[in-house]
Amino acid sequence: MTLTFDAMASQFDDQRGLPRAAISAWLRCVDELAAGRQLHVIEPGIGTGRIALPLAIAGHVVAGVDISPPMLDVCRQRAETLGVADLVDAIWGDAADLPYAEHSFDLGVIAQLLYLVPDWTTVLDELARVVSPGGYVIHLTEPTIESDALQLWSSTWWQMVAETGYQQLEVKPGEDDIAAEFLRRWPDVQVQELASWEFGQTVAEARRDYGRRVRVVYPDMAQEVWDALVDRYLAWSESAFPDSSTMLSGRVVLTARIAAS
Repeated sequence: MTLTFDAMASQFDDQRGLPRAAISAWLRCVDELAAGRQLHVIEPGIGTGRIALPLAIAGHVVAGVDISPPMLDVCRQRAETLGVADLVDAIWGDAADLPYAEHSFDLGVIAQLLYLVPDWTTVLDELARVVSPGGYVIHLTEPTIESDALQLWSSTWWQMVAETGYQQLEVKPGEDDIAAEFLRRWPDVQVQELASWEFGQTVAEARRDYGRRVRVVYPDMAQEVWDALVDRYLAWSESAFPDSSTMLSGRVVLTARIAAS
């Protein structure tokens, strides 16, 4: 099974956008590395530009590749709206085969990408190739600490999905694997927690229109199987959470693994 973000491009930022304080922390991180210079930045898997576009707003030149045309369309539209279209070049391309010459960039950024690429180490090889000596490569992650209620909500859904026989995308690589591969290419690596924020919604809010909102993640599941799954899950949620005002909450930590090229 291949996960595609085409169907959710228009709503991706609503679900995965960074809070203003996290964007500010991200910009401060890059500003320290830039030391007053305008950087040329490459983001494989640029998506809607939620990570890269703030860098363009700060005056840096951004190139990005992605295999999802709808996500690229959103990125380009946002760049136009934000007045930075002249600083952003978002094109269709493969993160494991970047269409750029060696040493073309000062900074390479990847976020929420490696688990989508089967040969994910090739992405790191490509960044090592296109980022100049003296530059940086940053891997941004957003690990989540879930409340007990949210853990139960999420784990039960995954279990029920698995019971349908649906093959879910295995989340690889792990953080230890990524850390080892970074150190193999770039011995000078540091990890920084840039920002954290709370999130949450009530059970009643999570139940509302659940099937339609989540459906885009499972485009190839048969409709009758999907309908039965959602009905079963929502019935379970009624018994597991009789108080619909129960909060499903957690905390996200924006973390940067920064390697000196």
